[in-house]
Amino acid sequence: MSLYANLIEGIFLKRLNRFVCKISINGKETLAYLPNPGRLWNLLLKGRKILLIPNNKKTKLPYILFACEYENFYVLLHTHYTNKIIKNLIKEKRIPGFENYKVLKEEVKIFNSRFDLILENIFTKEKKILEIKTCTYFGKEIAMFPDAVTKRGTKHLKELAKLNNEKIKGCVLFVIMNPNVKYFLPAYHIDMEFTKTFIETKNNIEFKAISLRWDPKFSEIQQIKEVKIPFSFLEKEFANKGAYLLILNLEKFEKIKIGALGIKNFKPGYYVYVGSAMKNLTHRIKRHRRKNKNLKWHIDYFLKKAKILTDIPIIASEKLECQIAKDLYKICDGFIYRFGSTDCKCKTHLFYFAENPLESDKFQDLILFYRINRLKI
Repeated sequence: MSLYANLIEGIFLKRLNRFVCKISINGKETLAYLPNPGRLWNLLLKGRKILLIPNNKKTKLPYILFACEYENFYVLLHTHYTNKIIKNLIKEKRIPGFENYKVLKEEVKIFNSRFDLILENIFTKEKKILEIKTCTYFGKEIAMFPDAVTKRGTKHLKELAKLNNEKIKGCVLFVIMNPNVKYFLPAYHIDMEFTKTFIETKNNIEFKAISLRWDPKFSEIQQIKEVKIPFSFLEKEFANKGAYLLILNLEKFEKIKIGALGIKNFKPGYYVYVGSAMKNLTHRIKRHRRKNKNLKWHIDYFLKKAKILTDIPIIASEKLECQIAKDLYKICDGFIYRFGSTDCKCKTHLFYFAENPLESDKFQDLILFYRINRLKI
């Protein structure tokens, strides 16, 4: 099944907004439409090879970003193709567990949501409402969904769970664009509400995950593999506690009094603060974002001047704060001595970066390690 005949090679440069990217083709910069609303932090990094298709619509974006290189293969980013792929694979009886089903209808409205497919068992006539989710967030052996908070995805789970009372089974198929993964989990670091709903509905919804291996030209799916969902590991690991990073920006040079630490000089640029909360992690992060609060920690004083760009929770049952600080020290451009670390042996818990760390492959590797690759299932 060929997705597109003539793919164009390019280089990713920068994501300008949710759906527009700056790219380079044969050394010439231009723009491309990104048909994927996810964060894609682990994939869209400057210098990555990409595959593009021409945009036939009359627009200022002459190309569509189709796929991105990751390790030794390309990851399909064009989510609009996923439903077409799964529909064809069901017809070809190639998806484990769906060999006896046929597609009855596409884009069906149930309750207050639209779902991708209605399937029917060709022998028993049992029907399934199938929702398809594209998964592009993964490490070496584990894939997770979503890579950004999805209220729509949570709503889908809640409404599919109701179908159990309507004598129609709800089913969610996570399609992982990495052939090497062994396990799938909801992204509990990223979307706690989706994860909570995933666990609550596991007895009412059929959850399945598969991984796909394409040939380099996206003309043939060479491998379809069922991926395990370790529910027992998830229920043990998922809790509102762990470490977190705050990604901060300071627009100009500032002299700031940091409590008992005294007056410190801060260069303009980006800062990463690492902290932990072994109870009520989400509450701690929300406190940092509040404008009006008592100045208690070093970071409270700094946040009078610095802006939080984003927060990165890392849910864990063990304390990771100091270990993360040591790894940030290896890749940062500077640090504020003893900031946030007066109660431990770390040099600091506030690190300076001249450029946005979210666009750094070393920083993204660090996040991927603590969120995914350190996990042992």
